[in-house]
Amino acid sequence: MARGKSTPEEIPLRSDPAKRLRDLLGPLTHKHVGFVERLRAHYVSTDRDERLKAEIELMIENAVQRVDPERPYGAGNRHEGTAVAIIGASGAGKTKAMRRYLMNNVFFPDYGNPDAASQWITIGVKAPCTLRQLGMATLRAAGYGSLRQWRENEAWPQAHFMIAEQDILFLHYEEAQRIIRQKNVDVRQQIVETLAGLMTDPVWPLHLVLSGLPEIQRLFQDDFLPARKAATELDAHATLKRRTRFVDFHPIDLDADRKDLNDGLKAYEKLARVSLSVVKKAEPRARLSHAAARQLGLFFELTVLAIDVCVRAGRKVVTLDDYADGYAARTREPIELNPFIVDHWESIDTSVIQRRPEQDEDDTPPGKPERRRSEK
Repeated sequence: MARGKSTPEEIPLRSDPAKRLRDLLGPLTHKHVGFVERLRAHYVSTDRDERLKAEIELMIENAVQRVDPERPYGAGNRHEGTAVAIIGASGAGKTKAMRRYLMNNVFFPDYGNPDAASQWITIGVKAPCTLRQLGMATLRAAGYGSLRQWRENEAWPQAHFMIAEQDILFLHYEEAQRIIRQKNVDVRQQIVETLAGLMTDPVWPLHLVLSGLPEIQRLFQDDFLPARKAATELDAHATLKRRTRFVDFHPIDLDADRKDLNDGLKAYEKLARVSLSVVKKAEPRARLSHAAARQLGLFFELTVLAIDVCVRAGRKVVTLDDYADGYAARTREPIELNPFIVDHWESIDTSVIQRRPEQDEDDTPPGKPERRRSEK
């Protein structure tokens, strides 16, 4: 069933399972869940949000321009698409920044509403990334509701049809670094040609947003495809590179980002009605930045965990021990590898906090993972 086609008679009234569980909570727990929910929903805006907005709105300007101003708007009278790559380490805050941009956005008011047609859709890239998998993910995000799995040469024509049928102009591919991890060069080439083809389609050109880890930069390097490839195949790669602009989510710089960090902490103090004075001092803040692997999103995620620990204990002043407990709960690391506790905190490898709950198949080799140790 396509988006926007459902009627109330076709959809049985049924509350969300999480909502039903929440309704069973006791009054104190229910209140605390709402409190933490508000903390986790809070967003700290920085200059990078303005850069992200500016790049996307450049795409919008291109999308609304007609090739022939004397002809009416419609298929076949649009300029070829462009792309934006949003690049940042795990925990930098890319996903939350995109959600914030799209929230109540005047250009995409129906985004996220399954019963309405939005001109912007988000597609999660799964591992292993194959052209068929990418086609089916795009097709489903465009509103295809059947469990049927189409073959590769069927999935993409269906996706093109659904995209045009639903008036979609922007495709956002999340976790796009999984394209890079495809080891088969021929499959890589097919994906590159498909992405370039989406932007240059003469009838329904699309604009792309590719968000992912820093390794996604390889997609735009000359050696991503071997030089032995045919000229037409290399042309598709050149088209993708030429049409893409970049927004980088850089690691925390404690000096350069001081104002953003201060403003963010003040906002959380006001929202939670607690004191975060402990991380306004130089060393505790440096410990927090190191524990967060210098990623802005994780910096404030750890702050929310620390506030939660503090408030559950009935206190109003967050301590470094609260941060230590939050870090331990988040990473399951022992005391000797907790940067909020030990003296040798700067030598601890805290990248463990960037691990995902589920790792890509090609990320984690078989066997038991080794525990990280601090460098001596």
